[in-house]
Formats: sequence, structure tokens, C-alpha cells
Amino acid sequence: MALVLGAGKMGIAIAYDLMKNGVETRICDIKATNIPNFFILDARNNEAILKEMKREDVVISALPYDFNLKLAKLAIKAKANFIDLGGNSYIVEKELAMHEKAKRANIAIIPDCGLAPGMTNIISYYLWEKGEREIHIRVGGLPQRPKPPLNYALFFSVHGLINEYVEDAIIVKEGKICRVESLTGIEEIKFPDFPSLEAFYTHGGTSTLPKSLAGIKELDYKTIRYKGHAEKIMLLKQLGFFNKEVRNFTEKILEKALPKDEKDVVLARVYGKDEAMQLIDFHDGNFSAMQRTTGFSVAIIAKMVADGMVKEGAYPPELAIDAAKFMEEAKKRKIIWKAI
Repeated sequence: MALVLGAGKMGIAIAYDLMKNGVETRICDIKATNIPNFFILDARNNEAILKEMKREDVVISALPYDFNLKLAKLAIKAKANFIDLGGNSYIVEKELAMHEKAKRANIAIIPDCGLAPGMTNIISYYLWEKGEREIHIRVGGLPQRPKPPLNYALFFSVHGLINEYVEDAIIVKEGKICRVESLTGIEEIKFPDFPSLEAFYTHGGTSTLPKSLAGIKELDYKTIRYKGHAEKIMLLKQLGFFNKEVRNFTEKILEKALPKDEKDVVLARVYGKDEAMQLIDFHDGNFSAMQRTTGFSVAIIAKMVADGMVKEGAYPPELAIDAAKFMEEAKKRKIIWKAI
């Protein structure tokens, strides 16, 4: 049995995929919604959360990343497997530090199970095992029909989005782990049947890979957007709109201003010197490409955990999940990584 915490876009996609694939699933949120197996639960109520966790084999957080450390601790108390979408490398590091406690509780804790980090971690490790010692990750969720001024639409939490733009990016350069400012390092990138795009450093995409790929010479992650996006967001950042004092205000403004129901496409490329993998995934008419590549990815991992295919302890996805089996499951959902 599985419990999905959060009935936003990602939570709904996760619950749908789990139920479709035979996993008995409940989903909860603080506000009522008309979806199967739903009940109301306030994630701030630790006692209530713990009670519900004790009933489940695996608990999935589709809540903002701020909740994940607390939820991981509660999962250990409940002796329930726990996975989340990540979103903040510093919180993920604290979750992984609970490795021994998770082992003693006979559970698995796997943060960062979405698209990037998540699916791209698994693909990166796959290339690493094939001998690559230089890996570059490029990922973006884009509206199929961009509208000015930002040429972007809101496909996941605006809170998580701004975090990617605010925190420094962590990369490996010439064998050394270092930080670079997000929204910098702009480069041109091209995909078939798309206009020329841009990619730039953002926080969180490499996540645990600098440590998992010990000895790697070059590693970086950049977000893909339509050209000109980074410059506009950098201006907002320089003007102080992302500062702690006004960030909530900025998030509310962007929440209202950015389109939310646009059909999207996810573009992803992971490559080294000799090998490259690419994913192009479109809105399927029912679920957005971001829901599919993020939510379904989480669901695949959650089912693997529920089926006893993951060892006990706290691990990042690249060390917990067999890449070949993962890609096979993704392919069943028409999420296809191709060698290019």
C-alpha cells in the first residue's frame, strides 16, 4: 500500500500511475479535491501524519521540499519506506545522513526521485558505469507555444522553481567540486524541430552526483529555456525580488502571472565524451510532460520499493535503482530515452 502526500499536479500523477500499475494507493492534502481514494490531512500535524504512515508500505511526498526532512524522520518512526521529489540539495544531504537509522528501521529512504534530479541521476549513473568520466545534464520543461515576456509556463511548484534560480549550482570542474552562480553559464542548445534554445546553471540538478560519481572529471547541470529567459530572471534576482524579505510576494506574483494550463514538452539530454542519451516527451492529452516525467518517475521508484527491489537505508536514486529496469518501466509509459 502507498500513501501520496500532496494532491497537486505531481501528486495526482504519482497516484494515478501507482493505481494503474496495481498498487493500492491513497492520496491526501489539506484541501478537499474530487479524486479517487482521497482524504484530508494537514502535513503540519505530525501525529496525524505518523498515524497514517504506519498503515503504509511506502510513503511518497509530493509536497514542497521544506517538508521532506521532517517527513523522512516520521517515516523512520513509522517504519514506512519514504521517497520524495527533492528540490533542495542541502535537505537531501540531511535525509541521506539518516542512512543507519533507516537501516535499523528496515526501510528505504530515497530523496530526489523526480525528473531532475531523479531520472537524470539514474541516466547519468548508467553512462558512468559505461565508462564516461565527463557528464553534462541539460533539462527543461517548456510551453509548446511560448508567450512573452518570460516565454515560460508554470508546470510545477513556483517555490521550487525560484529555489533553482536562487541557490548556487554545484558542479565538478577539473575534478574539483565547486559552486557557480545560478542563471550564469548561458549556452546555446538545439533539439530537433525546436528553435535554438538556451541552457544555464541552476541549483539542484547535480544533487548527489558529485559524490556518487567519485573521481569524475567534469559534471554540470543546466536548465533549458527559450532564449532570453535567463537574462530576464537574472534582472529580477539583481533587483532583489528573490530576497528572503520579498520572496513570498514574488512567488505569489509569478503564480498569478505565469500560464498554468499550457501544453508542454520536456527536453532532456545527458551526455559525456562518447555516449549521449536524449528524451523528448510531450503532453499526452491527460497529463503534462512534466507530470509524466516527474510523477511517473516517482511512481516507478515507489513501486520498486513496494516490490522489495530496493535495499534498506538512505540512498540517492542513482545508487538505489537499477537503470536498465527503470528505463524499461519508463518505456512502458512511452517515456523513452534514446542514444544519440
